[in-house]
Amino acid sequence: MKLNGHRRPAPLVALAAAALVLAGCGGSSGGESADGRDRIRLGIGSPSWNAGYATLAVSEARGYFAKENLDVDVQLFPSGTQVAQQVVSGQIDVGLVTPEPVVIGHTKNTGLTYFAQYWTRWIYSLKIPENSSITSPADLKGKRVGVTAVASSGGTFARTAMKMQGLDPESVKLVPIGAGAEQLNAIKSGKVDALALWDTQYQIVENSGAKLKPLPVPGTENLFGGGFAVRKDDLRKKQDLLVRLGRAFAKGVAFSEAAPEAAVGDLWKLHPETKGASSIPEDQLLAGQVKVLKVRLDGQKVGPGEGDRWGAIDPAAVTGTLRFMTTAGLIDKEFPATDIYTDDLIAKINAFSYDEVRTEAKKAASHGA
Repeated sequence: MKLNGHRRPAPLVALAAAALVLAGCGGSSGGESADGRDRIRLGIGSPSWNAGYATLAVSEARGYFAKENLDVDVQLFPSGTQVAQQVVSGQIDVGLVTPEPVVIGHTKNTGLTYFAQYWTRWIYSLKIPENSSITSPADLKGKRVGVTAVASSGGTFARTAMKMQGLDPESVKLVPIGAGAEQLNAIKSGKVDALALWDTQYQIVENSGAKLKPLPVPGTENLFGGGFAVRKDDLRKKQDLLVRLGRAFAKGVAFSEAAPEAAVGDLWKLHPETKGASSIPEDQLLAGQVKVLKVRLDGQKVGPGEGDRWGAIDPAAVTGTLRFMTTAGLIDKEFPATDIYTDDLIAKINAFSYDEVRTEAKKAASHGA
């Protein structure tokens, strides 16, 4: 699995649909690797690698991708919007994206569909410093809201929260604060009054010592979080390839749930810069990153007795998300949830022994490997 980074500027999500159409429909074949494995290009909208993606490292390090005859090239992009653009244009095969670019793109006939869920719930939210006097999104008028980038989905969410309060979405000032130490400094120095980030990123910030509390946005409960999206043509043409990718990924999730410390260790081996400052004791770094990973694992349905059905999509959650995005003015009207997702591949993806993976994970944990 190749881990690549991209730092090209992303357009505003509100303008994404038009850009997606202009991206056209290029080729979408990753070809074969030198050793004969099927190459597949997976795009992720994240500013950097972190423990929330340790499951991907597990699928590589434990040979799950190789067992499915896959060579997975993972590429990072600044936003989910840009990931969606890359899928539509054929520059990558599969995108791991939240709902906004897929839903907005559907209204412009971009033809993206989900074949497996990754985020088990809506991941974006607003948070404020623990001692803040802000009590509702309406109080954010004229305030500074920290986002990883102005064009990020977090920024779109902040503006949407204002619109749902009947306020001008431009009445908040979005302040790009990047990731890592820059975020913590922005909070502690008072550079921002609130944050519009996502679940694992909040855990990373809180691991660094920031004291935050949620600022609830009514209407965002129990929404669909997003997942693996492809062009509908590729869903038909490359079904076997997508099933194999999903199965290898599901095994990584099951392993990580059973042995989260070992999963983080796999991430460190594969992508050492994620380990953190050498001045911090390793056990402390590990404990913090396990917390981040557990945020992502929550609700994945891969624990013993949870059904062993990773990736299944809840139609009610997708419908609720479409209703929310319509109310927020991100799309003009609702459409059938099944226009942007299918569960047709889920049974085949989950056709493996979860117990075998858990046994392997427990052995790895007991041997510290």
